[in-house]
Amino acid sequence: GKRRRDTVCIALADEICDEPKIRMNKVVRSNLGVRLGDVVSVHPCPDINYGKRIHVLPIEDTIEGVTGSLFDAFLK
Repeated sequence: GKRRRDTVCIALADEICDEPKIRMNKVVRSNLGVRLGDVVSVHPCPDINYGKRIHVLPIEDTIEGVTGSLFDAFLK
């Protein structure tokens, strides 16, 4: 993309999908900046490191009515 970032996804086999095509969900398409029918290339990335620190930010409508720790409710 224009910000020179890569998107890493996990690919799974799907018997329903034809051989030269892939299926990806709306979130991945949005992250890649592609639309339905666009041509994308898929490459293996064997040397991806695990993240050392991540930020998980709640969306306001998902935490309405949640009492207690958000960590215990969603991440544990």
